[in-house]
Amino acid sequence: MYKVFINDKPVIFSSGDEIMENLPGTMVVRVKSPGNMMDTFITFMNTGEFNTLFFTGDSDSRKLFGDFISFFRYLEAAGGMVRNRNNERLYIFRFGKWDLPKGKIEKNETPEIAALREVTEETGLSGQRIISELPSTYHIYEHKGRMVFKKTFWYVMEYPGTEKPVPQTEESITDIRWFDQKDMETVMKNTYASLYGLIEADAQYLLPAT
Repeated sequence: MYKVFINDKPVIFSSGDEIMENLPGTMVVRVKSPGNMMDTFITFMNTGEFNTLFFTGDSDSRKLFGDFISFFRYLEAAGGMVRNRNNERLYIFRFGKWDLPKGKIEKNETPEIAALREVTEETGLSGQRIISELPSTYHIYEHKGRMVFKKTFWYVMEYPGTEKPVPQTEESITDIRWFDQKDMETVMKNTYASLYGLIEADAQYLLPAT
C-alpha cells in the first residue's frame, strides 16, 4: 500500500486483496486505466466533497503507484528527524506549521548526504550522524504551473553537540525548537498530515541517546 498527500489529503494505492474501511468522505475507485486514474485525481482535487481518494484494481499497488507518478514531474528530497542527548526532537517552524528539516537532493548526492547537508543548512547544527532510516513520504504540489510529485527520504539522526539551532530565514524558517515527547501534542496539532506516520515510526527510537 502506498500513500501520497496533496493539501494534507491522502491518495492511497492498494491492490485488490487489500481491504480498507469505506469511511465517510472517502472516494473509492477501481482503476481501469492510467488515464482513468488521472481523471479521477483531477476530480478529487477540484471538489471538496471527499477527504481521501482510494485507488484499487487488478494490478498490484506498486504498479498503480508507478502509473500515477508518471503523470508528474518527479523530484527527490531528503531530511532528518534529529534527536539530542536528552531524547528531544528538533522541529522547524515554516509557513505556519511545524516541520522537519529537509530539502532537494542535489546532483550526484546520495539521499543520506543530502539529508545531513539540509539539516545543517536549515538549523545551523553540525556533527549529527545518521543512525537509522525512516519510511519515505510522498506529496504533490504545484510549482510554476506544473504539478510536482516529491519523494522525501527520511533518517533518524543523533546530534551529540550543544550548539544552539539557528533558523535559515532565507528558507522561510522562523523558529526552531527541541521537543520532548510529552510536548509533542504541540507539534501534532499543527503539522502536515504526511508527517503523522513518520512521527509514529520514530517512536521506536525513544531509548536514551549515548
